Amino acid sequence: MSVPAAAISSALTVSTLFLRSLTEIAQVEVRGVEVSSKSSPALARVERRRDGFWIVFQPRMLDAPAPALLFVLAHEVAHIALGHRRIIRRLGFALMATTPLIGIGFFAVSIPQIVHDANPWLLLIESVIWLAALLSPRAIILFVARRHEYQADRMALTLVGNPHTAVAFFDWLATFKPYLMPLPLRLCSTHPPNVARRRALLGGSPVGAPAQPTSAH
Repeated sequence: MSVPAAAISSALTVSTLFLRSLTEIAQVEVRGVEVSSKSSPALARVERRRDGFWIVFQPRMLDAPAPALLFVLAHEVAHIALGHRRIIRRLGFALMATTPLIGIGFFAVSIPQIVHDANPWLLLIESVIWLAALLSPRAIILFVARRHEYQADRMALTLVGNPHTAVAFFDWLATFKPYLMPLPLRLCSTHPPNVARRRALLGGSPVGAPAQPTSAH
């Protein structure tokens, strides 16, 4: 997507002003905002670099109305203030450490059964249990990550102090052509559906039309 330099400059100026106010309220430090040159399904993301945190936008965020842009910035600032990146990283390391133990435990139990030609149905049940245990770390991370999205939405609303910013954001998402993500990808997404996020945050707000599921940020 080609975006005029003037549009980028204007949007980043507005974003920087919003960000300065939000970081003061949340009492966090963010180095700045930039527009990504790489395509991504996420509208915005937080990056931790050597000089600190940065918020990175996708080019299509430059077309967002100011209230929606403010809500997205507040959402990303909330992720930083709540320490979500650190929590997910530590949880990931802890769960990765359990995977080899699960594998060792499975083979320690199953190999003697295979050698002694044990009941194949029992072996099948053990295999299913092992597979579920192997996938459980990912399921735990997805569960925690999705809770983080709801938490960041709630804190974003507190930071901006105006529910109309959230309404503007979800209404803006509703203008996109719905993208039907394949079921396996939806199950593995770290973001809840936007319609669920809106309902959880606004409780069926009468302002604006209901948003349809699309790309989450």
